[in-house]
Amino acid sequence: MQQDSTPAFPIYPVGRALLGLLFLISGILKISSFSGVAAWMASAGLPFASVALVLAILVEIGGGLLLVVGWQARIAAAVLALFLIPVTLIFHGFWSADAANAQNQLNHFLKNVAIFGGMLMVFAVETSAAASRKA
Repeated sequence: MQQDSTPAFPIYPVGRALLGLLFLISGILKISSFSGVAAWMASAGLPFASVALVLAILVEIGGGLLLVVGWQARIAAAVLALFLIPVTLIFHGFWSADAANAQNQLNHFLKNVAIFGGMLMVFAVETSAAASRKA
């Protein structure tokens, strides 16, 4: 492992930033269609959907920005990974979807699982880089 804070792979910051853009854009789009997204969240049975939506926007925009710029990326990746767990289970339950929507929900479920894996990779790389800076 390198002795500076740069990960061993120079393409890593590009991948981290692209993962961050996904959340950043998603958060911004939620602001632009706040009432529609809140209604959709409420229809999924989420109590206090508007409050939950504000929190989701803060997590997505804040975490996305941190990943894009690379500051506190380890914490951002951990928060976003934890955020993805209930989001995926609540909104992409392919197991309870009707036949017409099951495949679409499975695709979204698997996409979120893959993004979760990306967050774990960012967390691991950032943890390793932090350990090498302390050494």
